[in-house]
Amino acid sequence: MRQQVKDLISQRYRTVEEFCWANDLSKATVSNFLAGRKDFQVSTLQKVANGLKKKLHISLR
Repeated sequence: MRQQVKDLISQRYRTVEEFCWANDLSKATVSNFLAGRKDFQVSTLQKVANGLKKKLHISLR
């Protein structure tokens, strides 16, 4: 999922910082996620999905 988010950000925004500013997200939070140092909280993941115009679907199997 990290690579998918990274690819979508790079397709739609010039920089991660621009994506964060446009979607009221912390650059540190997004950068840490993309680098594999941290995972998103569900609320943050929802903001990311909204910013990328994607639906968030979470399921337990």
